[in-house]
Amino acid sequence: MMQSVKLKNILKAIWVSCCVFVLGVTLYRYESNYESDIGIFLVYGMLFFSFPASLPMAAIFALLAMLQDNLGIPLLDLIGSNYVGFCVMWLAFFGAGYWQWFVLVPRLWGKWKARRSGTAGL
Repeated sequence: MMQSVKLKNILKAIWVSCCVFVLGVTLYRYESNYESDIGIFLVYGMLFFSFPASLPMAAIFALLAMLQDNLGIPLLDLIGSNYVGFCVMWLAFFGAGYWQWFVLVPRLWGKWKARRSGTAGL
């Protein structure tokens, strides 16, 4: 039991560190004086670490971009491609991934183990 908690904490620390690394590299490499493609690194990095929960988040951002293009409503211009925008996008992907890996998956794993051991009805 204690090893399970330690392993979970180690995996959580590694996952959070990797996500913070993606944000750190993005913010460090961003240069506001010219068009930068560092946002691509952020999106692909967070898509990877938060997969598959990152797919609905990416769909939401794509939908916002389509609405902005077609309706002229400046939805994504409010956050923009700057430090604030990158942090907001990272936070959305991070939140989805954290919820998926450290809330939903352990809950489903516990239910599956209880069902296998025959204690699901208790």
